[in-house]
Amino acid sequence: MDDATRRALLERLIDHAALFPPASMPMDEALAEDRAARGSDYAWMIDRFVCPASKLGELDGLEAPVSVVLDGELDSSAAAIEMRLTSPRPDPRELIGTAERLRELAPEVYFELLFSDGWRDDVPATIGSIAAVGGRVKLRCGGETVPTVEQVALVLAACSDAGVVMKATAGLHHPLRHGDEHGFLNLLCAAAHADGGPRVMQELLEAESLDALPLASLGAEQARSTRERLFKGFGSCSWREPVDDLRALGVLE
Repeated sequence: MDDATRRALLERLIDHAALFPPASMPMDEALAEDRAARGSDYAWMIDRFVCPASKLGELDGLEAPVSVVLDGELDSSAAAIEMRLTSPRPDPRELIGTAERLRELAPEVYFELLFSDGWRDDVPATIGSIAAVGGRVKLRCGGETVPTVEQVALVLAACSDAGVVMKATAGLHHPLRHGDEHGFLNLLCAAAHADGGPRVMQELLEAESLDALPLASLGAEQARSTRERLFKGFGSCSWREPVDDLRALGVLE
């Protein structure tokens, strides 16, 4: 991978979520860690600081853009807002009202998907509704429940078909899939090959080695287009683990 492609693929990839599990840092430590990230050689990979709405008043001295996770009322503007849907297939009328209200506070509004037994039908329908209101998609890849490879591939395919940008969160500290844990390089490669369909994306999401991912075939323009039109990036409570793993793989110096 040449330097231009590496930059296009990884620039502003990580939303720093040090306040959230498993790191769960207190605010002063999280802010100190964020300053360390933005003062490091890998600051170009860091995008927003992720903060619950209930803790915005504690962001003393933060100069980074903020993505707010709604856990209560919000009356101030932000770079982005993230909220969890209340059902796997929300009422489109309610979604319209919510999106209109939140877009007054942030240019990007991410709606976190929920899965039920009917996810094969719910996911495309819900993503279509999110597209219709100008929203974006958030996919939780770890925590109490971990989506299957088939579910992740369907989300990527539905977002690609609907023209919706998505971000991922949780369980993505590491670049490559390991056991049941998803890898963020897998998601990036799957997104870059979304036009190959769900089967191709599933194979890429299942890959557990760098050699099994077609990174070498990516050009800077394809990487840039993938990040702009489909996969915005991922939230991680640690910025060090993704960087250290990429260095160990030889993707970063």
